[in-house]
Amino acid sequence: MNMKMKKLSLAVVQAVSAGIVVGLTATAVQAQQEPQKIEKIEVTGSNIKRIEGESALPVTVITKKDIEKSGATTTAELLDKLQLNSGGVYNISQAAGDAGKPGFSGASLRGLGTTNTLILLNGRRVANHAFDGASVDVNSIPLAAVERVEILKDGASAIYGTDAIGGVINFILKTDFRGIEGSYYKTDVRRGGGTTDKYTVTAGYGNLSTQRFNVLVSYDHEENDPIKASQRKFASTAIRPDLGFQQTSGNIIPAALRFDARGGLGNANPLAASGCAPQLGSYYLPAVSLRQCRYDFTSVLDIYPPTERESVVARGTFQVTNDHQLFGEYVLVKNRAIFASSETPVNDFSGHGPFIYPAGGRYYPAPFNVPGPNGTTIRITPTGDLGIAWRAKDGGRRTNQSDSEAERSVVGAKGTLANWDYELGFNKSTSKATDTYIDGWFSERRLNAAIRTGDVNIFSITGQDQRGADLLQAAKILEVVRKSQGKTTIADLKVSKDVWQMPAGPLGLALGIESRKEELDDQPQPVLFSGDIQGGGGDIPPVKADRRVRAAYLELNVPIVKNLEAQFAVRSDRYSDFGATTNPKIALRWTPTKQLLIRSSYNTGFRAPSLPDLFLPRFFSNTADTHNDPIRCPGGTPIGAFVDDGLECEAQFQNQQGGNRDLKPEKAKQATLGIVFEPTPGTSFGADFFWIKRRDTIATLGDNTVFDTFAATDPLNAQGFFVRNLRAANGSCVGDAPASPTPANVPCAINFVVQVSSNLGVYALSGVDINGAVSFNAGAAGKMRVSLDGTYIQKYKFQTEKDGPYFNNNAGTNSTNGTIVRWRHVLAFDWSKGPWGATLSENFVQNYLDDGGTRQVGNVETWDANLRWAGFKGLQLIVGVKNMLDRDPPASATRQNFQIGYDAKIGDPFGRTYYGKITYSVK
Repeated sequence: MNMKMKKLSLAVVQAVSAGIVVGLTATAVQAQQEPQKIEKIEVTGSNIKRIEGESALPVTVITKKDIEKSGATTTAELLDKLQLNSGGVYNISQAAGDAGKPGFSGASLRGLGTTNTLILLNGRRVANHAFDGASVDVNSIPLAAVERVEILKDGASAIYGTDAIGGVINFILKTDFRGIEGSYYKTDVRRGGGTTDKYTVTAGYGNLSTQRFNVLVSYDHEENDPIKASQRKFASTAIRPDLGFQQTSGNIIPAALRFDARGGLGNANPLAASGCAPQLGSYYLPAVSLRQCRYDFTSVLDIYPPTERESVVARGTFQVTNDHQLFGEYVLVKNRAIFASSETPVNDFSGHGPFIYPAGGRYYPAPFNVPGPNGTTIRITPTGDLGIAWRAKDGGRRTNQSDSEAERSVVGAKGTLANWDYELGFNKSTSKATDTYIDGWFSERRLNAAIRTGDVNIFSITGQDQRGADLLQAAKILEVVRKSQGKTTIADLKVSKDVWQMPAGPLGLALGIESRKEELDDQPQPVLFSGDIQGGGGDIPPVKADRRVRAAYLELNVPIVKNLEAQFAVRSDRYSDFGATTNPKIALRWTPTKQLLIRSSYNTGFRAPSLPDLFLPRFFSNTADTHNDPIRCPGGTPIGAFVDDGLECEAQFQNQQGGNRDLKPEKAKQATLGIVFEPTPGTSFGADFFWIKRRDTIATLGDNTVFDTFAATDPLNAQGFFVRNLRAANGSCVGDAPASPTPANVPCAINFVVQVSSNLGVYALSGVDINGAVSFNAGAAGKMRVSLDGTYIQKYKFQTEKDGPYFNNNAGTNSTNGTIVRWRHVLAFDWSKGPWGATLSENFVQNYLDDGGTRQVGNVETWDANLRWAGFKGLQLIVGVKNMLDRDPPASATRQNFQIGYDAKIGDPFGRTYYGKITYSVK
C-alpha cells in the first residue's frame, strides 16, 4: 500500500520559499530592544489573555511529554484513553460495520455524541468529515506535530460556537522550532496483527527574536497491520451461548435450498445431516434449526483494519515589528483504511427478481436428507428452479478502501495595536473522502444472471472451476462508489484589552466577529444508489447543501474584589437557514486563600441540524441487529406457515434512513461547580461537578430501542416506527406467496422500520471530574509524581420522544447511546532521575450492564509502562509495553456492530503490545 503525497513536495517548496523570503526581509529590519514584558497567555475557554493559567473554567492540558508517556501514535488512540470520553470514542475499528462513514473516528465528550464535541486546531475550526457531515474526523489531526492538547470540560457556546455543548478539544501545533528532529516508532503485538511502523521528521529555521522569522516543516508517516477476528479468541465467533445468542446467517456455503420456504420448510442444507462444514465457518446449530447450516460471518472479519497515514505540516511566522506578527500554516493529512467484512450473502429475495439455481444446471443437487424433529429424517428431492440461500465465499470478502484527505490553510496576523491585543485570520479547511470497492462486492443483476447459467457451483465447498470463477469475477463491482467533500471557510477577528483599572484589578474586555460558510457535496456514484449492489447497506443518495453563519461575541473579565472575579460572555449567531440565536455565559473564580480556588459557570448552547440531518434524501438499508416480528414471530417462533422465518425471525429488517427537513435545533443548558486545593507546591486536588440538559436532541433511534421498547407496548406499530405491508384487494398481504397468504386476523409483515433523523426528547446528565497529583523529591531515588484523573457519571437519562417518559438512569449501562460508564480513571506513577525516566499507568473502566440492563460486563483494566533515557545530547530512547498484563476485553452482548463478543468502544483488542521509539534532534 503506497499512498503518495502529491502535494507534499509543493508544500515543502512553498515553506522553504517562504523561509527565504522572510529571511531576506528580516535582514532589512532593524531589531529594536525593548524592556522584557511579562508574557500573557491565552487559555482555551477565554479570549482574554492573562498571566495566570488557572481560570474560572475547568481545562485539562495534555503536553507533548504526556503524549509520549502514553505511547499513543494517533489522535484517536490518545482520545480513547481520556476518562472524559465516558461514552467512548467512535473509533476506526468500528467503521467496518458502518457503511455510512468508513474510516471516521470521532470524540464524544460526556457521551453526548461526536456532534456535541467541538474540535479545534490552533483555536480554529476544521472541516467536518466528508462522509459524516456533522463531526470532525480526529484522524485529520496530525498527532506528531501536536505540541499540547487543551480540553475544556465546560460548554463554550459563547466563546467558540453555539454547538460546543459537550466541550472543546483544542489541538495546538508547534509554532516555533529550530533545528531538525527525527524519530522512529515500532510496535510488536504478542498475539499477532496490529503492528505499527511510524517515522517523523521535523525541521525548522529562523529565530523570531533575532532574525524576525521562523519556518518549520514536519512530515509523518505511519502504517498499521490489521487484526483479524480469528487472531483473538474473544472476537473470533458470534456463536456465544455464554452470552445467550448466536448471530449467524442462513446464507451459507454450500447453498441451502429455499424452494418451499413459505410452506414451512425454510432453508434446507445438503450438509446439515453430516454436521455442515466447520472448516468454512458453517456450523450445525439444532437450537436454531434442525435442517439448516449457519454461517459464522464474524469469524472472517478484520476487527482492526490495515491503515496508512501521512501528514505534512508547514508554518511560517514573520515578526514584522516587536508588536506585529504575520503567520501562515498549512496542514495536509491523508488516511487510508481497508475494511473487510464477510462475503456477500445471496438469497431468493431480491429487488430485481429472485436468485435461483436453474433446473438442468451443471451442479443441480441430488436428493438429500436433513434432520427432522425427534430424531427423524426428512428426505429432500429438489425439483424445478431452486430458491437459494448462499454465501459467495469464492468471491472474496466485501472489501472497501477508504481514502480521506484533510487540507487546511490559515493566514493571519496578530499583535498589539493601541494597547489592544488583536488576532485576525482567514481559514480554509477541506475534507475529501472516497470509498472504493476493491473485492467481494457484486452487481445484483450480473450475479443473478451468472447463477442462472447453472455454471456457478454454489453447492461446492472446494471452490469453482475456471468457468465459474470467470462468471463471478465478471459480476463484481470494482470501482470508486462514493466521493464526498466538506468545506469550511472562516474569516475571524478578535481583540482584547484591559480597558479599566478597577480597585481589585484590571477589567478585561474581548470582542470578536466571525463569518463561516459550511459546504457539503456528497456524491455517491450511480452504482451506489442504483440498488444494484448485492449484500450492500442500502442505497445512499447524493446530497449537496451549504449554509452561512455569522457571529459576534463579547467577553468581560471583571475583578469584583481582590480574590473574586467574574467572566461574562455572550455570543450571537445568525444562521442562513435557522435564524438567530444568542447564548450567554457567566463564570466565577474565587480564591479565598492562595491554596484554594473555587469556580463555577453557567451557559446555554444551540446546535443547528447538520446538513446531512436536513438534506440527505430518504433511502433504505438494514437494521444493525437481528430481531423478531413481535406479532408474527414472537420470541423467534413463527405463528404459522405463512410467516417466512428467514425474513421475520432473527432477521435484519429493512429500515428507512435519511434526513428530515422538519428538524428543530438542539438547545442546551450547562453548569459547573469546581474546587482546586493546593496545600503544598507539589500537591493538588480538584473536583468539578457538571450538569447538562439538552432538549430536542437530534438523533436516529437505535433498532434495539424500537423493537425492545416501543414494540413491547405497541407490537403492531411500535408507536409509528413500524411500516407494515398493505393488504391487496384479494385480502392477502403484499408480498405473500399465493400458496400461503396471511390470515385476515393477522397483521401483515413489517415492510420497513423508520430510522430517519428525528428530534427526540431531553437528555439530562450530571457527574464530577476528579483529579489529584502529588509530586515529591525522593532524594537519591529521584523525583516522583502520582496523579489520578477520573470521571464519575451520576446521572444519564434521556427521552426517546418529546415529552415522553425518561428512560431509567443509563449511567453504568450500554444503551441506545452506547456505553455510559459510571466511573473511568487514569492512574499514573511517574519517576525521573537524571537522564532516566519511567511511567506506570492504569486505565480503568468500571463494570456496566448490557443486554437490556440484565448482564454485567466486567471491569476494563489495563496497565501500561515505559522506560526513557536521554543520556546523550539530542538522543532519546523509549521502550514500553501497553496492556502489560495481556488482558482481554470483558465479554459483552452488544451487537450493534459487526464486532461481536466485546464492546469495540471500550475494549482493547490488541492485547500486550511492546513498543520502542528513538528520537534524535539537532538544535
